[in-house]
Amino acid sequence: MRWLDITLGVAATIVSLVSLWLGLHSAHSMEKLVAANSYPYVELDQSMTGSTLLPGTQRMRDVVEYELINNGVGPARIEWVELRFKGKPVADITDLLDACCQAQQHNYSGLNRRVGIEGTLVRPGVSAKLFTWIEESTPNPDFLALRRQMKDVELSTCYCSVFDECYVRQWDGRNKPEPVKQCTAPPVKFRPAARGDR
Repeated sequence: MRWLDITLGVAATIVSLVSLWLGLHSAHSMEKLVAANSYPYVELDQSMTGSTLLPGTQRMRDVVEYELINNGVGPARIEWVELRFKGKPVADITDLLDACCQAQQHNYSGLNRRVGIEGTLVRPGVSAKLFTWIEESTPNPDFLALRRQMKDVELSTCYCSVFDECYVRQWDGRNKPEPVKQCTAPPVKFRPAARGDR
């Protein structure tokens, strides 16, 4: 009889341990599933040609456009953006034009920009435009100079999921974002605004 009690006790302990292991494994699997269903995948994009005709011509307007596109399944919270011109980081659009265009006074005509990008939540399938500069009928030397040198502009960004899983995306042709523990800001963060914008 004592032998039967010991056997039943051991069997109950084994069943309890197996149940506990299955519960922990199931919880871990569910956690991974939830994370996978909220994974943001931000891509860096630039455009050089618009979608409307330049008045008086049969060609599309030229544009200078930079944007972050979330092609993932979860929202992406943008922590910072870095923009480099010929390898040197710039703080804002005015710094970019100072570096590329060498003008005393810059002409921002046709330039649509946002004041800030940090903290922006980009939903899946949506883009956050940093700035869009559309060619106008009257030639703008700043616009033309920047468009000619778009190959010298590089972007990088760090963004996080709603679960604070963070990633860095570089403008270097890598196929996917690199996971990081946190978004440590670069020395010079880019603010997609002109100097003096609030």
